Amino acid sequence: MKNIFKLFLIATLAICTACGNQPSTNTAPIKLPSQGGKRSARSTIKVPYVERGNVKVIPVKLNDVSMDMIFDTGASGVHISLHELQTLQKNGQFSEADCIGTSLSQIADGSIVKNGLIILRKVAITEDVILTDIEASVALNQEAPLLLGNNVLDEFSSIEIDNENKTINFKKR
Repeated sequence: MKNIFKLFLIATLAICTACGNQPSTNTAPIKLPSQGGKRSARSTIKVPYVERGNVKVIPVKLNDVSMDMIFDTGASGVHISLHELQTLQKNGQFSEADCIGTSLSQIADGSIVKNGLIILRKVAITEDVILTDIEASVALNQEAPLLLGNNVLDEFSSIEIDNENKTINFKKR
């Protein structure tokens, strides 16, 4: 089992590294999907959260695969672990074409780590809030937390945490 994991880790790193060692320069705006020119009648979307430890966790679909992600206003973007990348691949929701390179990032303890960079074709917070072509970093270990950070959160005019009702309220632009 360890040999299979090592082989997958090497292959994943090789795929992402082959895409280039430079951070992505993709600056295309993230767009909310058009609904025939109509805006949803609900401009505020309420998403229930659960607390695990001292963090708020919300259900999200990445490329149509359900995952629980930490709502993290301190994270710069979407961050997943190698385990979730494997899950996406096993479900046919990740391919070599989704790799865009590698990057270096500083983690909470101050150390610098190398990550893979991928494009998530679809990040669905709810059926009403679907973002496309989201850049995500992939930690090359199995236990990194899944973070929903600012490259998604910045797409909303405001975000309010309702601790009484345990919802995170996303207000559309």
